[in-house]
Amino acid sequence: MRSEYRWALAFAAALVFAALGARPYARLAAPCYQVIAGLLALSHPWDVVSVEVAQPSGAAGAVLRLKGLVYASAASLHPSFRMTGKLQVAAGAQGPLIYWTVLALWPAPTLRRRLALLALGMPVFVLLEAATTVCQLLNPLAWASAVLAGERDPVTAWEYWSRFLEDGGRAGLALLAAVLTAVMAARAVPAGVWRGPAPRAVALP
Repeated sequence: MRSEYRWALAFAAALVFAALGARPYARLAAPCYQVIAGLLALSHPWDVVSVEVAQPSGAAGAVLRLKGLVYASAASLHPSFRMTGKLQVAAGAQGPLIYWTVLALWPAPTLRRRLALLALGMPVFVLLEAATTVCQLLNPLAWASAVLAGERDPVTAWEYWSRFLEDGGRAGLALLAAVLTAVMAARAVPAGVWRGPAPRAVALP
């Protein structure tokens, strides 16, 4: 199949996924988001209660919703704030859609290179999701901690990062992550390293 047709089919599949698959993907990914958010919260006086897909009243689409508790310090027994982080499921699906589409269409001359792409792709994908969707969901908790620290109108580094993601940074990071994954796979498995078993010499009678 010609490369332009492959990209056209991938673009059409991406549109279908964006229209129909964002909410199911968000439901499947929500438990993973909760685990990653909990790990990131370990270095802060936060407690991640839940991550779920919700349909707010009057809202046009479903959202990923993180519920968390913010404490004044790690030694505090009672939370000072109960915060909720929200993100449209369509926005959350943008990064995975770009990342896996690029990897799926990336030229792989051997089966081993394709397997290397998948093997390296999963951990890079987890890091991508942590840096994008999970960080955006945790942004309100960072704001509450800044308020507890005495800042009246805080604009935290988490907020700047969230704005960057909303202004196109999410798509750029997903594309960059896919290209880096492909480059690492190419370095790990050069094209000529493995071409199947070598033919055996057969003695003629």
